[in-house]
Amino acid sequence: MRGSAGRAVTDAPEDLYVVGIGASAGGLEALRDLLEPARVDDPSAYVVVQHLDPNHESLLAELLGRSTSLEVLQAEDGAKLEAGHVYTIPPGYGLEVENGRLKLSEFAQPRGLRRPIDDFFVSLGQDLGRRAVCVILSGTGTDGSVGLRAVKEHGGFCIAQDATARYDSMPNSAVATGMVDVVSAPSDVIARITEFRNVDPDQVNTAPPVSGTLDEICAALNRLTGHDFSQYKRSTLERRIQRRMQVVGILHPREYLERLEREEDEPLALLGDLLINVTRFFRDSAHFEALNETAIKPMVEKADDGGALRIWVPGCSSGEEAYTLAMLIDRAIHASGKEIDFQIFATDIDERMLAIAREGRYPVSVLLDLPERYRDLYTIGREGNFQITAALRDRVRFSPHSLIKDPPFSRLDLVSCRNLLIYFGEKLQARALPIFHYALNPGGVLFLGPSETIGRHEELFDPIDGAMRIFRSIGPRSPYPTELPMRSDPHARLAPLRPKATDRRTKDWNTTLASNRILDLYAPATLNVDRDGAILAATGRLGKYLEIDPSETGQGYAQSLARAGLREALSAVIRESAELGTRKIVRDVEVISETGRQRVDVLADPLSDDTLLIIFRDRGPFEALDEYDFDEIAPSESHVQVLEAELRATRNRLRTTVEELETANEELKSSNEEMMSMNEELQSTNEELATVNDELKTKVEELSTANADLRNIFDSKLHALVTVDRKLRLRNFTDGASEMIRLRGSDRGRPLDDIQNLLDTPEVMIELINVVLEGELPRPRRVKSTELGKVWSLSATPYLNSRGEVEGATLVFTDITEALRLETELTLKGERLQLALEIAQIGVWSITEPNGDVEVDEAVAAFFEFEAAGTYPIERFFERIAEHDRARVEEAVREARETGSELEVDYELDLPSGTKRHLRATGRTMGEGNENRLLGLSVDITADEEAAQMRELMLREMNHRVKNLFSIVSGMLRIAGRSAASPRALVEDVGQRINALARSHDLARTRTSGAAIPLREVIETTLAPYDDPSKFLIDGPEVDVPTHHLTALALIFHEWSTNAAKYGVLGPREGDLEITWSMENDDTVILSWNERYREALQLDTNKQGFGSTLVDISASQISARVDTRQTPESRCNRIIFAHEIDGDAD
Repeated sequence: MRGSAGRAVTDAPEDLYVVGIGASAGGLEALRDLLEPARVDDPSAYVVVQHLDPNHESLLAELLGRSTSLEVLQAEDGAKLEAGHVYTIPPGYGLEVENGRLKLSEFAQPRGLRRPIDDFFVSLGQDLGRRAVCVILSGTGTDGSVGLRAVKEHGGFCIAQDATARYDSMPNSAVATGMVDVVSAPSDVIARITEFRNVDPDQVNTAPPVSGTLDEICAALNRLTGHDFSQYKRSTLERRIQRRMQVVGILHPREYLERLEREEDEPLALLGDLLINVTRFFRDSAHFEALNETAIKPMVEKADDGGALRIWVPGCSSGEEAYTLAMLIDRAIHASGKEIDFQIFATDIDERMLAIAREGRYPVSVLLDLPERYRDLYTIGREGNFQITAALRDRVRFSPHSLIKDPPFSRLDLVSCRNLLIYFGEKLQARALPIFHYALNPGGVLFLGPSETIGRHEELFDPIDGAMRIFRSIGPRSPYPTELPMRSDPHARLAPLRPKATDRRTKDWNTTLASNRILDLYAPATLNVDRDGAILAATGRLGKYLEIDPSETGQGYAQSLARAGLREALSAVIRESAELGTRKIVRDVEVISETGRQRVDVLADPLSDDTLLIIFRDRGPFEALDEYDFDEIAPSESHVQVLEAELRATRNRLRTTVEELETANEELKSSNEEMMSMNEELQSTNEELATVNDELKTKVEELSTANADLRNIFDSKLHALVTVDRKLRLRNFTDGASEMIRLRGSDRGRPLDDIQNLLDTPEVMIELINVVLEGELPRPRRVKSTELGKVWSLSATPYLNSRGEVEGATLVFTDITEALRLETELTLKGERLQLALEIAQIGVWSITEPNGDVEVDEAVAAFFEFEAAGTYPIERFFERIAEHDRARVEEAVREARETGSELEVDYELDLPSGTKRHLRATGRTMGEGNENRLLGLSVDITADEEAAQMRELMLREMNHRVKNLFSIVSGMLRIAGRSAASPRALVEDVGQRINALARSHDLARTRTSGAAIPLREVIETTLAPYDDPSKFLIDGPEVDVPTHHLTALALIFHEWSTNAAKYGVLGPREGDLEITWSMENDDTVILSWNERYREALQLDTNKQGFGSTLVDISASQISARVDTRQTPESRCNRIIFAHEIDGDAD
């Protein structure tokens, strides 16, 4: 019966692999070796399931945490599995995984029958599917072997520990299932899992699909193994081949095809993966119960007394299903009281599984699948295993057979083919069902798996119980399938994988009847024994020399079985030959038996495998006992009477013996069950004790290390420690404490305050100790010794006993004299540096890798108008850099961070307050431990930039003003010329205007005198060169212009008046000029400069000239806002600026 590889459904991340690790006795060391190579960024989660004593607190998580960089936790119910974590099973609980979360449960079985590793592996396979990995490490017993099958069934990866296992029972049992993918040392397990994961097609998007080479792989496998999978379901084949490619670390199907052709073991390995050998006793128990009631019992009732039943189980795997049917049929026959013979033919194409099935030996954990009534009747306990009874094994014949290419069995009453057809394609399924119909007797029963149906063959089978997949053969028997051969050559199925040059075979004397006959009848009687005389093998007739024939019992020691006269000689020859390694002989030994004497030579021949051959060579004929040793039968006694009397006596003895045997058998069976139960409990207890022993051994080693550390600390003069009890009596101290307290070895037990010390304030010690004894933890205090010129930091901690109770206090003196001196120096230097930075207005910043966060001080935070010093994302800084500089600064910072080059860049800030600031940043990459950071300074160069702009502006202004002066003078001449009555009047008028213009320039210079100037005076002074200010409307409240605003305002008013002189009402146009201003909120001045033309003006749409630029620059210097509205009839200039007095400015 084969399993179905269902797709797992889980909430775990799609890339998370979960590694289940099963271990028992000796597993702690293996677990450490396994987890030690793991990295912090390991993409897998690890779950450790170990046999633990439910009454003993586990230290497993603590011990493993010291051996790995992963985080180790004891599992909790509902914990979500996360990569890079190790979870350990808690004592007294079972552990499963469900939807990517751990689930704790109480054990349903008593100690001895618990199988926590199997239970976890089963849930792991069902939940994670192809992302499940199971690892079986050192341990006794067979726990894990059943769960391993479940992981393999769902496409997971299976690993077992190699010969390094201290207890190899668990890994050997796993390997014996034939389903382990890798046998490896624990230290290599994570590397093998990584290789498996790296070629997962779900993780590697570039992996080509298997479907492209599937036909070639099937053809190669058919050629190399004789098994054709080409008509199996392609999806199943692709999935299983892909999994095998993962196991061998191959990504491309073409490379795997080459490996299949090249490696001799690979075809069998792939064959094992394609044959999903997953089965168990009474799998789908409800189905078997229905089969028993609806088919087996009626079949037995219908059978004739003395008749026979024939059953076929194709795809039997390791035999559990076949033995299940045998148990059901045997019980039904016993219940009927009939004498019915039955034979089960169990077939498979996997020789490894057939070998397991023939032996009928299974792990003890499988017993849980057997109902108790069958367990008692049909199983025998072995060491760590159980075996199907010989009587039941004789009912089942296991043989290699292919359903699709070998002739079927015939005249069958029942065919059980479960979970095999689901792997066949439609064509194979269409061929298989008629084969079953041909093989069954009319009315025979077909039993299928829960996912299988008869499809379109309703004319061949009627359902007995469709839900349970039980069908009855109907109609005439199907014809023999002509596509199958008439006979099957068993040698062809057992032929070697790769054809040899010739089929000619040499006779093997080791396995022929002739060699057995020679050894039994014609060769001398021989024993093969070990160095102690234990019989390993025997051949020939040994009855003359030994009390019991070892070939029948298979056990015993030669010396104890030897007959009288032979024991001494046999013991001597075995001992000497074994010790000296040479051939020995004892001649003419008389062996006495019940019927006579035999003289014999005893030879001992040592072999290379450390065993001995013992040969008995007769020296003469056998001498029967003399006649006087026998009682004669009188002639009068009838021979028939004697025989009848012997027969009666024999019958009585036989009856008594049978009764005694039955009684003894029942007692032995009961004792055997009790012994099995006791053995399981003892084995479980032994495993738990071994685990506890490993943990305690590790703890002792740690305690020894801690003790050595403490001894070294107390012997050191570098550490000053003093311990006292609750009565402040001295318990212990280090040599380092003798510097400030005059301590000697004889002072132990004395009150601390009675011992002389050199401290200026010794009472501090007593104060700290009392605080600790009251249950609080005091802050360290500084104590000083003027005499020694030293200062210590004195701290006190509780002195706890093993129960966690405070039994005293520990004083720790830390010499901080040099540290304080350095601290003072550093404080002074820091204050000087801070003063220099503040005076120079320099800020300090650093960029931390790799996240790019920027840590700034108060100065840099003020530059960027942040709330306070601290750490901010680098994007916030880039956002406040002016757009025209932002890309250049980002590139410079990126290059400095990536290449380590020095950073030097100037840029402008566009701040939320509306102000602008110019900064210069310099920095370089500095290493701090394993981290690098870009450390730098920022300097405010706004004044320098403004000065540079002002110099440029002044040069341009001077040039502009010279040109304007010529224009103004020319305009004044034209205006004066219109109304001048005489040349003198013209000269006088023009001179007055030029003087007014000079006064306006003088006003611009008064900004350095420190005197505020009324706004009206500035305006009138500006207009005086062009006309009499009284002609214009100039109105507004009294406003004083601070000296630092005067230049900018004078330039703005001069530009507006110059423009009006060139193009407006102060020049060629007639009209009115109104200049008004008002105060808003007592801190803002709004001034309007309005020109109204009497005739419409043609607008100039050209871009703004230097004058407009000059106005904008001047306005920005005083944080003013300027706007201009131009129409053909008017021009309105408006400026809004803050009203300040000189005391408000910096």
